Amino acid sequence: MPLILPALALTAVLAAGPAAATAEPANEAGVRHAENLWSEAFVTGDAAALEALLDPQYVSVNPTGVARPKAQIIGFAKDYAAKHPGEHAKPLTDSSTVRVIGKTALVQHRSPQGFSMDLFYYEGGRWKAWYSQHAAAPPPPPAN
Repeated sequence: MPLILPALALTAVLAAGPAAATAEPANEAGVRHAENLWSEAFVTGDAAALEALLDPQYVSVNPTGVARPKAQIIGFAKDYAAKHPGEHAKPLTDSSTVRVIGKTALVQHRSPQGFSMDLFYYEGGRWKAWYSQHAAAPPPPPAN
């Protein structure tokens, strides 16, 4: 009988998934960890992990200004994973910058294709994504 309670506790932690097992630090390393979890969850279509990582009111705005809510992003992730079985995300690159200001973090990404930013807040030992904005890179100047 004494072994039942620890077994139930372990089952609850495992059922909650790896993101819920330990608290993330309230610093840049914690934000980078959350970004990596988010990328992996998107690429693999892990809806439960995305539910945990994205705020209920999460919105992502694409380069043309179209705002997409959390549910639509999770749907995109499932579609992506179905089209790319077995794919895994790459870790957040060093070119992405993270600024932590109190319980808020701003992550900026740059690539040849464009720019994006993710806004996080820290609550209950976890970083949660609240808003994302994407912009296409400007076209190159015309050749003379």
